[in-house]
Amino acid sequence: MQSANLQKDKLELIEKIIHTEDQSTLDFLKDVFIDDNSEYKLTEEQKLIIEEATAKYYSGEDPGLTWEQVKNNARKRNFQD
Repeated sequence: MQSANLQKDKLELIEKIIHTEDQSTLDFLKDVFIDDNSEYKLTEEQKLIIEEATAKYYSGEDPGLTWEQVKNNARKRNFQD
């Protein structure tokens, strides 16, 4: 049985897809779902890292970054390299 959140997320995505008028978005989604032989696969360790980070974000333990913070961090790294 699926969790209520998973079911809700699926329904929200279906709704967005139904109302999408942008062909490039639909093409991208097709590629995502059709590409079973993707060249890049996450390791179990990488999946665990993502799951832990997501849990921290949703619990409020890690509020994440604003888009401005992300851009500033990227610029700083670019200048340091």
